[in-house]
Amino acid sequence: MNFKFPKKEKVTSLKIINALYSKGNFSLYTFPFKLVFVFTNEVDVPCQVLITVPKRNFKNAVSRNNIKRQIREVYRLNKNDLIDALVSKQKNIALAITFVAKKEVAFNEAQVSLQKMLEQLRNEIEKNS
Repeated sequence: MNFKFPKKEKVTSLKIINALYSKGNFSLYTFPFKLVFVFTNEVDVPCQVLITVPKRNFKNAVSRNNIKRQIREVYRLNKNDLIDALVSKQKNIALAITFVAKKEVAFNEAQVSLQKMLEQLRNEIEKNS
């Protein structure tokens, strides 16, 4: 089990970001997250992640950064099943996780919600292959 979250697993390409928001394949929603993903061949890892927290809902950068840290930690702890499914299907995806709640949520609530969403994503990948 690999619990690291290196830079190569983070979306840094503007081309991929534009693809996510213009032609994202599917959108999953489980409060307080919205997930958009797109299959791509431009990445050398099975999954790249973009985490966003809107400035409209959280004016202070400190709040936004704390929420992003929390989301990264939850993803880091729960990504292995998704990556195993992607490797077995030989697919690469880029996904964007957006925090849509108006207030911060507890770590446990965020973890349960993101686990459920990653499970839905894994099922979607297995269904489309």
